[in-house]
Amino acid sequence: MKTYIIKFGILGILMGALISCSDDYLDRQPLNNPSDGTFLSTQTEVEMALTGCYTGLWTNYEGMPFQLSFDMVTDIGYERNGSGMQAVGRSDHDASTNYINQIWTDMYAAISKCNYLLTNMDRAADVMEASDMENIRAEARFLRALYYHYLVFLYGDVPLVTTPIGLSETNVPRTPKEEVVDFILDELEQSVPYLSQTNAPLSGRATKGAAWALISRVALYTERWEQSINAAESAMALEGSQFIIDPNYMDLFQYAGEGSLEIMFSVQYLQGANVHPMYRLFGSRNGNAHTNKKPAYQLSDVWECTDGLQIDESPLFDPQNPYANRDPRLGHTLAVSGSTFLGFQYETHGDSISCWNYNENPPKRVPNLEATHAYATFTGVGWRKYADVLDRTQIDNSELNTIIFRYAEVLLNYAEAKIEAGQIDNTVLEAINKIRQRPSVNMPPITTMDPNELRAAVRRERKYEFAGEGLRLFDIRRWQMAEEVMTLPVLGRMKKSYPTKAPRVDQWGTVYYEDIPVAAPGEPSDFQMRMVENRSFDPARDYLWPIPFLELQTNEAMDQNPGY
Repeated sequence: MKTYIIKFGILGILMGALISCSDDYLDRQPLNNPSDGTFLSTQTEVEMALTGCYTGLWTNYEGMPFQLSFDMVTDIGYERNGSGMQAVGRSDHDASTNYINQIWTDMYAAISKCNYLLTNMDRAADVMEASDMENIRAEARFLRALYYHYLVFLYGDVPLVTTPIGLSETNVPRTPKEEVVDFILDELEQSVPYLSQTNAPLSGRATKGAAWALISRVALYTERWEQSINAAESAMALEGSQFIIDPNYMDLFQYAGEGSLEIMFSVQYLQGANVHPMYRLFGSRNGNAHTNKKPAYQLSDVWECTDGLQIDESPLFDPQNPYANRDPRLGHTLAVSGSTFLGFQYETHGDSISCWNYNENPPKRVPNLEATHAYATFTGVGWRKYADVLDRTQIDNSELNTIIFRYAEVLLNYAEAKIEAGQIDNTVLEAINKIRQRPSVNMPPITTMDPNELRAAVRRERKYEFAGEGLRLFDIRRWQMAEEVMTLPVLGRMKKSYPTKAPRVDQWGTVYYEDIPVAAPGEPSDFQMRMVENRSFDPARDYLWPIPFLELQTNEAMDQNPGY
């Protein structure tokens, strides 16, 4: 558990008492107390206001950190609870869905705090060093850009509000997506010179590296290849001193790796300040958790065999021992049958009514809730990232930091942008292979220079590398793949067997069970794949989320996205 004190977290609580949110989604009256005319006249107040800008990173939905929640509404994840996330995953959502509304509301609440600080911080110019002022200004601009990048890639055109607005200013129109993206990138480019170059993952503070990572992401998502390449190269120039590919992949998502220099920006948690229930949401029933959020079973068939071939091509794949001879990231990302998870033997075979508890010395046999509990994993596999055994007695009070940017993403952004820009060279292969060949992974290198093969390799690599981290939603949207993958059902394992053959895996890493029996809803699934959830996707509607209904009711200048 953490023993250091995060000053930022404590200040965030204090700031919450100073800057609150109105009921209107665009947060038109963010400051209630103290006096609007005197606040931000001292360095302490300016620093507190900046801390308030960071509190938007603590946005959660039913406790789940918001940036991680996005994978639960994609082809690789499933939300068991009947919530707004489940509705989005099934495409049953509308403009009143609470999950969609909450992300909108909380992002604009955070933006309003940034706007207030940036508009009024010059009140302290006479009592602060110019360098401190510029650094704080740059951090606030970075955060505002970060919040806007979520909004624009989820909802499309959104109101671009850059100053505090009063209650009388009720009609704020949507700004075209391209203009918002221009604003985001310009804000970040202007902020980089004033941000710290030192990568300090445990500080929670924006740095040059975080800004470069966000530029590379936003530019990649909008096909601005050169800008994405340039931002990534700026970070890559500091590899070894400020940024690394951590040799131990699994540590990145446990307390042991919170300080890794692969982490470029993370959300800070601390008991007494702010915590999250990721252990309960991802952890196993045997481990005293609820396993509310599930990986789709199909995800377990995605990773290659250790020879670098897909499971339907590799002679190393054994359908009856499906997790042997696989990319180690499979076992680092998912809890699968036959592994140890949170100190227990993890086994989801229906006949496995007892299992080993390794948390005791000597180990002893205990009832196996993964096979017998009605609300254990519906899919036969579980998420391993962000479930650390150190939280076993504090299942709702984890202080494990959650990652927004890490260096592996920058490298894959670089590789993809170079491929799409027609600039394929050895640096592309080097960027991909640094990730594939980190010591704890050590997968065969990619060697092809064929652009189509490289494009597919990078898209698969992002799926292998970032599963469970919240990037999949944005990838399947920008690649226009959602209409294919989101019409596939969520499947669970055969309760008492495995398929006798490998499923088909296409070039993008999408898995199909065409010749493998799948149970109809309500049918026995002992020897058939379990049908967990049917899904649909309307390409004319579902590539964007709807503008929240209440926003439309209170803002006459607002219009709705098509199909809602």
